[in-house]
Formats: sequence, C-alpha cells, structure tokens
Amino acid sequence: MRVLLLLRGSAGCGKSTWIEQNGLKQYALSADDIRMMCSSPQMMPDGTHAINQANDGVVWKTLFNILETRMRNGEFTVIDATNSKTAEMNRYKKMCDEYRYRMYCVDFTTIPIEVTKERNRGRQELKRVPEEVIDKMYARFETQKIPSGIKVIAPNELNAVFMKKFDLNQYKRIHHIGDIHGCRTVLDTYFEMNGGFKDDEFYIFCGDYTDRGIENADVLKFLLSTYDKPNVLLLEGNHERWLWDWAHDKVSNSKEFEFHTKAEIEDAGIDKKSIRKLYRRMGQCAYYEFRGKTVLATHAGLSFIPDNLTTVATSQMIKGVGRYNDAELVASTFAEKMGDGFYQVHGHRNTKGLPVKVNDHVFNLEGRVEFGGNLRAVILDNDGSFVPITVQNTVFREPEKLEPGADSVGEWIFELRRNKYIKEKQYGNISSFNFTKTAFYDKIWDEQTTKARGLYIDIPKQKVVARAYDKFFNVNERPETKLEMLQDKLSFPVRAYVKENGYLGIVANNPETGELFVTTKSNPEGSFAEWFMEALQRQLGEETLSKVNEYSKEHNVSFVFENVDMERDPHIIKYPESKVFLLDIVVNDMKFQKLSYEDMCSVADSMNIPHKELGYEIDTWQEFFDWYNEVMAEDYRYNGRLIEGFVVEDSDGYMVKLKLAYYHFWKFMRSIAHEAIRKGYIDPKRTSALVTPVANQFYSWVKTLHDVEDVDSVPKDICTLRDMFYESDSGKKFKYE
Repeated sequence: MRVLLLLRGSAGCGKSTWIEQNGLKQYALSADDIRMMCSSPQMMPDGTHAINQANDGVVWKTLFNILETRMRNGEFTVIDATNSKTAEMNRYKKMCDEYRYRMYCVDFTTIPIEVTKERNRGRQELKRVPEEVIDKMYARFETQKIPSGIKVIAPNELNAVFMKKFDLNQYKRIHHIGDIHGCRTVLDTYFEMNGGFKDDEFYIFCGDYTDRGIENADVLKFLLSTYDKPNVLLLEGNHERWLWDWAHDKVSNSKEFEFHTKAEIEDAGIDKKSIRKLYRRMGQCAYYEFRGKTVLATHAGLSFIPDNLTTVATSQMIKGVGRYNDAELVASTFAEKMGDGFYQVHGHRNTKGLPVKVNDHVFNLEGRVEFGGNLRAVILDNDGSFVPITVQNTVFREPEKLEPGADSVGEWIFELRRNKYIKEKQYGNISSFNFTKTAFYDKIWDEQTTKARGLYIDIPKQKVVARAYDKFFNVNERPETKLEMLQDKLSFPVRAYVKENGYLGIVANNPETGELFVTTKSNPEGSFAEWFMEALQRQLGEETLSKVNEYSKEHNVSFVFENVDMERDPHIIKYPESKVFLLDIVVNDMKFQKLSYEDMCSVADSMNIPHKELGYEIDTWQEFFDWYNEVMAEDYRYNGRLIEGFVVEDSDGYMVKLKLAYYHFWKFMRSIAHEAIRKGYIDPKRTSALVTPVANQFYSWVKTLHDVEDVDSVPKDICTLRDMFYESDSGKKFKYE
C-alpha cells in the first residue's frame, strides 16, 4: 500500500538490524546497497576497506528512480539512509504528495551517541565509519529538523503504521456498490430500492466511478456531496487515475476520458480542486469486521488476505491479482486459502459473466452497467447474511461506430497533447492545435509540431474538421532546405506559385451544425476570423459560400485561403484593395493531402473564387538555379509588381517557401520603425544593419515620429509608413527606385 517509511539516524545506530528484525528487507531501498553495486569495497590508507562514497550522484539518482517506480505501483517502501538533512526529507515528501503516500519517519536519533559509537565499533570492517562522521551526524540532527506533515514514530511503534481491520458493528447494514462507470440514474434507483441513503448504514463504493457511461458529471456531483460523510468509503479504481491527471492539467492515457468524460465534467462546471480533494479521500481497500465476519473489499480482488495488508501493492488492489481473465481463479483461491469467516467483495473484471455470488466467500460486482447491463451490489445485512442485488441500467450510450481512420486520429490527439510545444484551444467539441511561440523561435520541429498548424479536430468523434498545411520552411531556413541541398531534394519538374501577403484563413463544413466553419490558424472566434468571414461574404457572397460548404461536406476537405486585409491588417506588400485568394483545397485527414493545382482551379473557377497564381514551371536544376538568382535580385518584380515571394512545390509534393529581397528588407525596416517610434532611436548594435541609403534615410525620417505630439496616433503598419516616407522630402528620391 502507499506507505513510505524513512529511517532517520546515524550510521551505527541499528537501522539495518531493525529492518532485518522486522522482516522489512524485501521492502527496503538502501543507499549503501546501491553503492556496493556501483563499486567494490575501497582500500583505505590504514589498511582497512570501506564502502566507496565516490559514486553518490549515480547512487541517489538510481535510488530515486527505483522509488518512483515503486510509488507508481503503490508499493510499501522503507528508505534505509541517514536522512539527516531537511532538504532530503522534503524531496521524499514532495513525491509522497504526488503519489498520495502516507509518510512516516522512524526516528533513531534518540539513541545516545555513545551507544551508536559503541555499535559502530562492533560493526564489520566494511560498514564501520570514523567516529567524527557520527559526531557530525548528531550535530546535524540538532539543527536539521523533520519537516511538518511527516508523522514521527519510535522504532518500537512500527505496528502503528500498518493497516488494521476496523469494526463496523455499530451500523445496521453494509452496502458494497460495484463499478458505476458514469451511470447515475441506475445508482439513484438502487438507493430508492433500499429506502434512500441512511446514516445508520455504511456504504463502500468499489471504484470506477466514471467513463463509458453518459452521466459522469452527475455521478461526480453525487460523490462530491457524500465523500466526507463518516459512513461512506470510496475505494479507488483504475479509471480514477484519469480524473487525477485531469485535475492536475495532465493529458490522460484514456481515449474514453479524453474524448467523452472530460467534456461532460467540464461542461458541468466541476472544478479541478474539488476533484483533487475527492481523490485524496479515496481508500485502497476496506478491511473490516461485521457480525462475526471479516470482509475485504477492493476494486479488483486479491487471492488471499495476508497477515499485513500494508505490504500489498496498491496496483494489485486496483488492477487485481494475476491477469484480467483470472477473476474466477482468484475467487476460488481466496475461498480455499481463507476459509470460514472470511469474505471478499470486488468489481473491475468479470469476462466470464460470473454471478454476483461467485462462491461462498467471494462476490463479484462487475456487471457491465455502462453498456446496459446491471449495477451490482451486495448488502451485508444486520443478521450477518449477504444479499446480492442487481439493478438494470436503462440509460447508456450505444457503442460508437467510429469513422474510418478515427483510431489513428485518436492516437494523434494523444501525441499532440503530450507535446509541450503544442497548444490546444477548445471550442466546444472542436479543438485547435498549433505549435507554440517557443517551438517557433527555438525551431523545435518534429512530427507533431509540423502537423500542428491550423489543425482542428472534433475530439469526441476523433475526426479532422478543418486543416491547413503541415509546416514547411523557407529556402536556407533548415539544413534540408539549404540551396545546395535542394539540388538532391527536389524532384523535377517543379512549380513556383506566387505567395500572397496576408494571413491564413480556413473554411470547412462544421459536422455538428452543418454550417460553415470559418477560422484562422488558431482561433475561429477572434477578430481575424471575423474579418476573414466579412471578406468572404463581401467578395464571394452567400451563394458561393453555400457551394463551398456543400463541397467541403461532400468531399471532406478544407478550403485554405490567404486573406489580404489592407484596412485592418496590412502586412508588408501593398495591394490596391483587400482580397481573398484560394490557396489550396486540403483533405481533412492527419496525413497532408490536397487537390492538384488543376483540380483546385477547376473547383475555384466553377464558383468564381480567385485563386493562387502559377508563376513558373521549371524543368531542371540548372533552370531552377538560374531562376533563383533572378528572383532574389533586389530589383526583381513579378510581372511588374512587388510580391512577397513564391511557394515552390516539386513533382512529389515537397514544398519550400522563397521570400524575396523587397519583402525581407521592408519586414526588417518595420521592426526598425516600431522601435524608433517607441524610443526615438534603435539599439546601436542594430544600426550596422542599415547598409543602404534608403535604409538610413528611412530610419532618420521615422525617428522624427517619436517626437510628434500624439505619438499613439502614428500609423504602425509599414505600408502606410513607407508611403508617408516616400512623400516626405527625404524619401521622394527613393519612391520609384
């Protein structure tokens, strides 16, 4: 069970002997034992041998790794070390808080120092320590106190740590209620059948309170209203772990919880703090006496009751002894080993459809309630008799038939949520996934972060609702996009599409409402999404948008646009008017797929939607190299106009971006302008980058805007600032260069 014993005392005080005498060796972690695994005894200058202390970094790392493994399973554990420092004990305390352990300190420091030194002299040579080490230890015990919250016991008080059978004879009846799995209505029916909830009867709930059913929030509300009553004991089941993860802002490993239960409890407004309190009150087992009978209740069943239940791992109580299919064997073993007067009640597993009363000593309370089966219970009545009860559940969800590929989408959801460089935002059942700023600036690109870019998933249905592109990169931005690498990377012929300069907008069919789902890369509810929708309505009209919706629904695709908004969000390139451009039609699937350019143009032309422009088709690497040098020239214009750049796509679908010199220059000058307007100057280190006459003249001019009376009224977008500069005395000569 979840109990940690820290032994505190100097070398030679008798800790190891105490462990042996109390039969605790198999539960103990010893730093000295690990030291001996790391190194043979060390020869000392005085001709003796001692345990090598040089590997303590490895020793303590190993000990804590082993301890954490044990704690995950709820193993009773003893730490055989001096534990002389408060900081050391606080580390254990933190782990105990995380894994819900009871923590005790067995205090050997009351043993007189003279006794400890005498015992040390009598130890075998290998374990003997210099007496000055003992002096230092005792001095430290005086100043380094045991942290609050750790119960201190004397070596002869060990029995106080172990679980005892408790007496429930003051109650009239004992109710054992099996797996509920989010089924509140049938639970209410059970109480109605038995005269309601009574203060003079005791209620043991055997775990698995949520998941699979459709009344999870109602079940939790019931538990939150009753868990602190003196006649209620909630046992922990395996499904409660997902609640614990959720309450600590972690992603669980349960698809059922993530795709169904989580939404239910969040929609009901159940707060995480209350769930943490609830979980901390859950027990690992119930071990009691009533009317001459001894009963053990766990979630999943043990094969016998040992002399000391504390030494049984919590994981065995929650998951059961043996394999999942061993419930019948465990029941027969329990009856054979325990005999008259001993009984066991559990739920969790019942693959063979065993009745509530498995044999004369074991009751199984798993009845598939969540699938329309029975809520099972057994009452230990006032006369000492067991009364099995089954209640049919009529409120349940039919097993879902997931769409093809849903399982793989579900796995992706887990991977995306586990990645700390991905941010999820929830909009009802639909979540957006986008890489974080840290991922962008630190260039943390992996399979998940490159996928999380304008990706929207209906979580319960495990279905991609809308998506844009996988992240792709600029030429020379990544090792694989270096110009010299592209010669081997690109499959010719390649195409270069004009890259428009706005922000990304996505349009798809919303399967929940049947209406258009209109969004930016990350937010369907923000101002940019609103502006995008207004642009679509203004430029395309309702009739065309209705056609887009129908096409998206029929073909399960997203229409990916570039929205150029010169009124509210001008970027670097100036356009004569605001406009939307259809970039691609992308399949709503985790694997990036899109219609060919020709098919996309055909769809767009049939709906009169302006689309991206094919600028160049290039057949060989030499042609590409020559083209690259041509378009990267400072005076390059595409058909007489300034553009952001090109998206290059090869014949295998591989894509890279190419930003042109004019775009790069004015993007940099935008940052110069913002800093100069704000401060009146820029960091001197940045002035070295102002290498052209226009750059220096623009900087000189824009600095003067810092001194205007109403600096907040100064335009911030570079298109307006550039025009103002070109109209100024210092900028006129550059206007047509």
